Amino acid sequence: MEFIHHSLNWCKGEIFEGKLSLLFGLIILLVGLSYLKWGTTVYGKAMIWPLIAVAALAMGVGIYLVSTNSKRIVEYQTQFAKNPTEFVQSEKSRTESFISWYPNTQKILFAIMLVGMLGMVFSRDALIRAVGIGLMLLALYGFVLDHFSEERAAIYHKGIIEHLTEYK
Repeated sequence: MEFIHHSLNWCKGEIFEGKLSLLFGLIILLVGLSYLKWGTTVYGKAMIWPLIAVAALAMGVGIYLVSTNSKRIVEYQTQFAKNPTEFVQSEKSRTESFISWYPNTQKILFAIMLVGMLGMVFSRDALIRAVGIGLMLLALYGFVLDHFSEERAAIYHKGIIEHLTEYK
């Protein structure tokens, strides 16, 4: 298989993840709007804005992933056609630079989850508890997104390394 197919599969995986993020954001938005319409309790009314915020972030990430990687497919094909060796080397550098982010991202998401849990445990204020639930939902979404992104990045990087060692 020609190396460009690995790159295109990477982009397609990112686009799929973006579409799932959009779907997740849309579902959470519908839940938030449902609280707006049918939420009659203090806690129910407090959930509206945290859920809408999480939905907006998820949909923003989804739009970014879909649009960026759709453009990347065309750019990758053009760059690969011009100079395959340079393209593979640039992808190796690019993946090495962001693979190191994953452990830090997980620590940040854990901190967000912890803050949300502390808000739930130590407060009886409806808004603080709602924000806590929103933060936990955001962290859970981030963990899922990060997990599959990290796996795909490792597979892609491994493909790059294998390609470079084959053609030395």
